[in-house]
Amino acid sequence: MGTKLTPEELLKSNHYCVFSTANSRAEPWSTPLFYAFDEHWRLFWISASSGRHSQNLAENPKASAVIYEPPGVSHEVSALYLSGMVSICQGEQLSYALGIYMKRTELGVSGRVEDYQENSPCRIFCLDTDEAFTLHEPEWEDNLLLDKRVAVEIP
Repeated sequence: MGTKLTPEELLKSNHYCVFSTANSRAEPWSTPLFYAFDEHWRLFWISASSGRHSQNLAENPKASAVIYEPPGVSHEVSALYLSGMVSICQGEQLSYALGIYMKRTELGVSGRVEDYQENSPCRIFCLDTDEAFTLHEPEWEDNLLLDKRVAVEIP
């Protein structure tokens, strides 16, 4: 078997996560998001306020994200599961998040804070990670091989 990537390696080597939300009626929605992150594993992304996941967050700020690397020649499947509360970045956090996002991406997004405030159609969001898990070795249970997850300390 190959090696698994560490949570830090997963965060650094990937640019997209699968982000999941649910509205106030518990109707789920998942979407791929380009993300940036800081040393505390807070995820930052830019989204339209009109997007379904953004609308869900307005009703229910709890969310989760999965960052994963499928199995390959040199490693086993690696995954990092993050969950927490989401907020719209404002004030100093907005400047901080935009700086991190601009370092991570070359997508041609605006680097101006004012473009993510007031009447702008987009906002910068932050997942404040309060739980993190990674895949552990699968275990046999009743003749079935089950994936196991283990909690990871958030820096």
